[in-house]
Amino acid sequence: MEITSQLVKTLRDKTNAGMMDCTKALQECGGDIEKAVDWLRQKGLMTARKRAGRATKEGLVLTSVTADAKKGAVVELNSETDFVSKMDSFREIADSLVGYLAQSAEAPADVEALLAAKCPKCGETYGEVINRAVGTTGEVIRLRRFKVVKAGPQGLVHGYVHGGGRLGVLVELDVEKPGPAADELAHNLAMHVAASNPMAIRVEDLSEEYLSRERAVHQAKAREEQEEKARKNPKQKAPADLEGLLSKMVEGKMRKTFTELVLLEQPYVKDPAKNVATLVKEAARELGQVGIVSFVRFQLGEEIEGEAKAEE
Repeated sequence: MEITSQLVKTLRDKTNAGMMDCTKALQECGGDIEKAVDWLRQKGLMTARKRAGRATKEGLVLTSVTADAKKGAVVELNSETDFVSKMDSFREIADSLVGYLAQSAEAPADVEALLAAKCPKCGETYGEVINRAVGTTGEVIRLRRFKVVKAGPQGLVHGYVHGGGRLGVLVELDVEKPGPAADELAHNLAMHVAASNPMAIRVEDLSEEYLSRERAVHQAKAREEQEEKARKNPKQKAPADLEGLLSKMVEGKMRKTFTELVLLEQPYVKDPAKNVATLVKEAARELGQVGIVSFVRFQLGEEIEGEAKAEE
């Protein structure tokens, strides 16, 4: 039977499912509307569409790294409640997704491409797997984001999950002498990233726009402080070089900002007497040349810049 656009529209009006889902349902059911409705229900597609507006703030963040530590992945899979996220079936989906990403030759371009990929174990697309779980649990289950990291020839990737799946980190290193000591350094750095949430690896990695904005804020605050001092102590002599003083104050504030936001400048969480740059330098005595290439940090439910606007 020919699957006409009118037939697809009729099924869509009846079920509120997507056009592609309706087309596939009709193809699978030989154009029979009622059978197609049942097919969509069995796949959980109707439930998924109807519940799509619900908030998904719970879920899991998981990582997976290949046996040779040359490739790693992190994924965030969301649910409406922690009851569902604690189900074995939910974790199995998240494990399958992140394992597929770590093992696949080419990373999917985006979430939609990953949903269209076939689960090696069951042969269904991940979109179908998730929709079936939606139908079973009655909750929205949403693949929110993922990241794949590939190491260079002398590199390694390490994954770390904290809080039972509420936060996941990937750290990529270049090391001259890989081995257990390099693995330990990568693990310690991943734990540090999880705890300290750096914005960049090095100061020079921060954008000029961000640095200019920060300096402008600190400049305004420093000037206000000096003006307040002058108001409180009108007889006190003004600084001979006010602009020079303000400049020094701003640079002091910027150095403090760097120790809060820049990975290599942050106090190391396990030994705050030294910073992360010192930790890496000490490790280099045993490992030879060491470099932090990249890191990825996913925290469950955290706001992603631009996401709210994109979903309005």
